[in-house]
Amino acid sequence: MADPFDRERFAATVRRRLDGVSTRQAVATWPTLNVAMISRAKAGQNLTIGSFLALCKALRLRPLDFRVDGAKRRRVTRKSILQQAVTASVPRETRSETRPESEAR
Repeated sequence: MADPFDRERFAATVRRRLDGVSTRQAVATWPTLNVAMISRAKAGQNLTIGSFLALCKALRLRPLDFRVDGAKRRRVTRKSILQQAVTASVPRETRSETRPESEAR
């Protein structure tokens, strides 16, 4: 399934907005940001929604600009949840039914 978020475009936009500004200067300018968050954003890695929104606010970006139109997402319904495979409950192999009295305590 396609990701509805365009990471590469977001990373390119962040790199462009911070061009000429060091990561430490950006953190000093916007206290809500941190070095790891900026580095992950520039590299196009996963961000939490809070980090994404903090970056958008600090860099004056519109979050919905990075949404991919037409990306299909898997629908989760009660029927699909009930049809998921479940491991059967069985006794553990390491458990012995007749344990010595010293181990029973």
